[in-house]
Amino acid sequence: MENDNKDLTLEQNVSEDGVFSSGMDMLVKSLKAVFILLSSLILILLIWFFTFSGFFTVRPDTAVIVLQFGKFKEIYTDDWHWVFPYPVSKIIEIPTTPQSLTSNTYMPANEKLITDRKNNPQGGETLVPGVDGYLITADACIIHTSWSMTYRITAPKRYYETCLTPAAPADADENLKNSKGEDIGTRGPRTLLRNVLDNAVLQVTAKWKVNDIIFNRTNEYRMEVESFVRRQIAALDIGISVETVSLGVKSPPPQTINAFNEVTSAETYAKSEEDKAKAYAAKRIALAESERNILISEAKNYKLRVVAEVRADANTFKKLLPEYLKNPESITVALFTQTVADALSTAKDKFIVNSLPGGRQEIRLKLNPEPKTDKKVVDKSRKEGGK
Repeated sequence: MENDNKDLTLEQNVSEDGVFSSGMDMLVKSLKAVFILLSSLILILLIWFFTFSGFFTVRPDTAVIVLQFGKFKEIYTDDWHWVFPYPVSKIIEIPTTPQSLTSNTYMPANEKLITDRKNNPQGGETLVPGVDGYLITADACIIHTSWSMTYRITAPKRYYETCLTPAAPADADENLKNSKGEDIGTRGPRTLLRNVLDNAVLQVTAKWKVNDIIFNRTNEYRMEVESFVRRQIAALDIGISVETVSLGVKSPPPQTINAFNEVTSAETYAKSEEDKAKAYAAKRIALAESERNILISEAKNYKLRVVAEVRADANTFKKLLPEYLKNPESITVALFTQTVADALSTAKDKFIVNSLPGGRQEIRLKLNPEPKTDKKVVDKSRKEGGK
């Protein structure tokens, strides 16, 4: 009986071992299949990573800098290229299109006191140093200005290496914090350029008078600031060229804008009146010169005419002199007759008085001739008188 139980137990153990071996075989086969699948997938990913992920295309108006193990390798400006992917190589895109920045450093903290005069006619309170921005002119006046600058990156490698650009150069400048976590400013190319612009504005404004900046020579003032900025950027050699510098707002302090406007109106009126006076003076001078020229011309003509007449009379008398010496009476009568004829030719009315025999003289003058009337009217009046 005991032998039978031992045989049964042995058969059960053999049966269980067979089932376990079969399960292990299936598990091993499954794990092998999974391992092969994962290995194939990893291999495909590695092939894709080391081939296709290294391709890039340079977009228009963009330069691409390639760093290999953190060091500069090449710069590309067009077409497509392949490099070893990250972490071997790093691709940095730098825009080369014109970029712009603005500076309101020298504006009041509340800019609407200047830009929105309709709702802020009084100009607010006095300026607070350290809060409100302002400039001092050569004649010790205070003004506010806002500026904008357009620039272009011409040397991308130089720009990236010298301007403390962010990891992505198209991003905003990096914010700096102190040990307490408080913002203390920014660092980067735009901050650098804005500081250069502010410095140029500060130095140039200190040499100009307020009226020239705001009213009389604004464009010359802007051009001098632009020239100063160009020189400073060129001296820094940071791969940037300045295209334009524009002056936006130019204004006295908000509290004095109304007074400046009154002065401007008075100067405009004075200039208008001065221009009118100059125009009137020019007109009168031109008229006087014209009259002078006419008088001079008439005098010259009169002189020529008189001289010609005198010469003609002299020639005539020279011709008559021999005849007069031969027969004085005949020549005298002829000259007298000619003189009388010339005098009568200019007279409107002529009266000839004849001498009658016996000493009688009769003169009839028709001093007031009857006015001319219509014949029909005269006939009609006569008929009425006859009735």
